[in-house]
Amino acid sequence: MKGLAKGQKGQALIAALIVLVVGSLILSPLLGLMGTGTKSGQVTDRKVHETYAADAGVEDAMWHIRNNDIEKDDLLREVLGAGYNHYDYSSDYSYTYNSSVNDKDVAVNITNVWMPMITPTPDAATARQIIEGAKLMIVGYPSSNTSTYVIKITYNWTTGQKDSLKVKTIGIWISPGFGYVSGSSDFEKASGKPYYSVPVVSPYKGGTAVVWNFSSVALSSFPNKASDSPLVVTVTFKYTGPEGQIPELVSSWIDTTGMESSGITYTWDDSIRLYKIVSQAGTVQIEAYGAPSKFRKLKSTISSDYAVAGNTLMKATATSGGDRYYRDTLYAESNSTITRTSLQSIPPSGIVPAGYIPEEATIDKVYLYWSGWIDYHYWYKSGYNYYWGEIPALKYSSNTKEQLIANSKVGQVKFNVDSATQTITANISGVHGEEPYVVPDVQVTQASDCKYGSPTAPDSWEYSCFKDITNLVVSGNVTVQQYIENAMKTAGSGTVTFTTGHADAVRNQRRTGTGNDTYYFNLSGDGSTGYPLATPAHKTPNDSHYDTDYSRYQWSYAGWSLIIFYKSPALIQRQLYLYDNMTVVKYQVFDDVPVAIGNFLAPPVISENDKSHITYFVGEGDYEYLYTDSKVKVNSNSLSDPPVNNATDVLNSYSSGLPVTRTDGVDIDTFVLPQGCILPYATSATLTLHTTEETYTLVYLVLSFRSELTTGGVITNYQIKVN
Repeated sequence: MKGLAKGQKGQALIAALIVLVVGSLILSPLLGLMGTGTKSGQVTDRKVHETYAADAGVEDAMWHIRNNDIEKDDLLREVLGAGYNHYDYSSDYSYTYNSSVNDKDVAVNITNVWMPMITPTPDAATARQIIEGAKLMIVGYPSSNTSTYVIKITYNWTTGQKDSLKVKTIGIWISPGFGYVSGSSDFEKASGKPYYSVPVVSPYKGGTAVVWNFSSVALSSFPNKASDSPLVVTVTFKYTGPEGQIPELVSSWIDTTGMESSGITYTWDDSIRLYKIVSQAGTVQIEAYGAPSKFRKLKSTISSDYAVAGNTLMKATATSGGDRYYRDTLYAESNSTITRTSLQSIPPSGIVPAGYIPEEATIDKVYLYWSGWIDYHYWYKSGYNYYWGEIPALKYSSNTKEQLIANSKVGQVKFNVDSATQTITANISGVHGEEPYVVPDVQVTQASDCKYGSPTAPDSWEYSCFKDITNLVVSGNVTVQQYIENAMKTAGSGTVTFTTGHADAVRNQRRTGTGNDTYYFNLSGDGSTGYPLATPAHKTPNDSHYDTDYSRYQWSYAGWSLIIFYKSPALIQRQLYLYDNMTVVKYQVFDDVPVAIGNFLAPPVISENDKSHITYFVGEGDYEYLYTDSKVKVNSNSLSDPPVNNATDVLNSYSSGLPVTRTDGVDIDTFVLPQGCILPYATSATLTLHTTEETYTLVYLVLSFRSELTTGGVITNYQIKVN
């Protein structure tokens, strides 16, 4: 036993040495492999973190794009700088996104993408001029027919130019996930017509481009003309895609020839904007294309809400008998009040009651209008008889517009805000005169600017004047804008009273038989004083009758109105279009006078609260007049809001747009337009003024749309690159 035990000595050592040698041979590469795995894991983690951070940069860019105000570019300029210009298609705009995701700084680059397949790409100034000029417009929208899209082209032509615009190409870009149905467009169905065209379809910027080429075909010869002036043409096509869905983005463009001298070449749908986003975090770069879907607004749009004030300056003294038809009392001034209302009291429709402005509102603009009727006659007595005398300086046929304004001084008014009075002079004015049974063309000049119109009395005349008083300094050495804003603050007074009247002293009384019947005008040489804003009805010195033409003074009127454009954080901004080319309607000439309203773009209706409104200021309502037949229609839809304004007599000296409705001789009315009155994406409408026994003057009109314009945002061509 001892021999056996002695022979086994050292065997454990040998085994240990073997294990040690083998272990040393294995351990080194194993440790190396473990180190490599650790490093690889760290790199992978870093790449993942950088990818998440870069993706966060893309999301941040899309948030700014999606919520950006398409007119102000407020959110994009917040990160890209004040120099950002959405008409600049050649520059890259960058910012650093200090992400809290994985503690990575992210460099984000945003570039405006030029969508039309038109070369060369315009510079920023040219692009802005084309879009904001709105001479030629193109927009797209879904049709009510299944899987059908509509492209609408509007050409605002002038005399002799309608047939001069020739079309070279029309193109569309459809967002990813959707396609074009071959043979579905109106152009492909028009075999043998000059506008027959089979499109070229190709992949383009992650989506699909469809381009129709023409041999310079006149736009006026295209099918589906919805309007002639402006010329409106629609084109439809069908698309493929997920069932029940519509393409969120369809961009369109048109390239033309023939009107280069008028600055019309090509245009595109500026409401569809595509942005290239490049987000870099460390070695990871993500490239994506993002787009909001926002409704386009034109240059003429006022993005705001509004309130109106105003009143008459004339009334009839008599309340019964034949004399109640004659406005013989001329007020030296009249007032109107705007009051603050709480945000909680505004209904979901966003309709603020007449005469109110929401608390904490900011004021954009304040416009003042005034209007009246001027006669050049006065009564005088010779022996036992009474005769018409004339004031030559006020006779329409004997004076220019500028002379009438200067001689009568109607271009000046006294205006005050809460008793801070000053005299102001119109910066836009016009005059319109009368020849028997003839309506002269409305005349508007940029140089002198009161507009003028004509009632039934020969050589009498009407006028309207305008003044931007936003920055007029009033009480407390603040502007009108600041004064109203301060009053609308929670801690403010809550009310503002505006007063407007004659710049020169005028008696605040009824005309009576004093024998001095020309005191209203210091032009007849009898030592009379005073320059009124209108001629009231006045009888012969013995109070026996008004005039030999019984109807002359039944159209006397004088009044004023104020439009206050404001913004409130609690309200969706409206798109406002202001028209103030004075229009005169005379019963002895036309029963219906059409007034074209154009250069607007009606938004899609997103909710039942997206109601369109219209407000107008009309001189010469018919209160107490024998005949009541005044209608106002928009695209054949009669306006009304009974019991204040019935459809058959809306111009009735009652103003639904004011808190105090009775306004003799003046109508300042606001109406909700009937559903379907102006369809989405419409660019024009017709306002029809009807009368059989009246004469009246349309001074201004405000067309108002409300809609949630942002419908979301999409991201296309999402690519990750690792350096």
